[in-house]
Amino acid sequence: MALFGRSKEKKPRRHELLDIPIGSMIELSDPITFETSEAVSRTFELIERKKYESRALLRYMYLLEDEDDQVVLGVDRIGNTDEYELSRWIIDSEEELDEELPDSITLHYPDPDDDEEEIAVEYVKQEVTSATMTVVNSQELNEYDAELHEYTNEDGGLMSVELCGDWLTFYVGQSISRSDVEIYPAEEEAEYI
Repeated sequence: MALFGRSKEKKPRRHELLDIPIGSMIELSDPITFETSEAVSRTFELIERKKYESRALLRYMYLLEDEDDQVVLGVDRIGNTDEYELSRWIIDSEEELDEELPDSITLHYPDPDDDEEEIAVEYVKQEVTSATMTVVNSQELNEYDAELHEYTNEDGGLMSVELCGDWLTFYVGQSISRSDVEIYPAEEEAEYI
C-alpha cells in the first residue's frame, strides 16, 4: 500500500534487446567491427526497427548508422524461451523480384590477398518463414506481410533475404555475442509508435 492510499501501477519491464527505442545509441565491439574499421568499437544511432513475427519467429532487425556506415543488429528469440541470438548484418543489395529465389546463392567478394581475384561464397537455403513485418522509424509505423528466406554458408556465415511484395532485401551477416553489444536507450518514442 502506497502512502496516502495511492498505489503506483508498474509497467511491465521491456527486455533490453526488444523494441529498442528509435534514437538509441548502440555500441558494437564485435570482431567484424574491428576487421572493417580497425577500431575496437563503434557507436551507431538506431534509425529504423523492423520486427518480424509469426507463430515460430520473433526477430528484430535494427538499422544502425554512424557518419561512415550503416549496419544491422539482428535479435532472434530462441524458440519460445526468453533467450536471444544476436547477429551483425550489412544490407548487401535491394532489388525487385524477377524470378523465384534459388536453393543456393553464390556471392563474389574481392580477394584480400589479390586485388584482381574474387572469392566465391555459396549460401544454401535452410528455411522459408512467412511473417508480419512492422517497420518503425522516426516518421512512421507501417505493417507488411513478408517472407524470410534463410541461407547459411559452410563457414557459418548467414544470409537472410526479405521478400516484401515484389521487393527483395539481401542481408549478409555473422553471429555475434551479447558481450559485443552495449545499448544506450533513448527516451520513449513518439505516441504513434
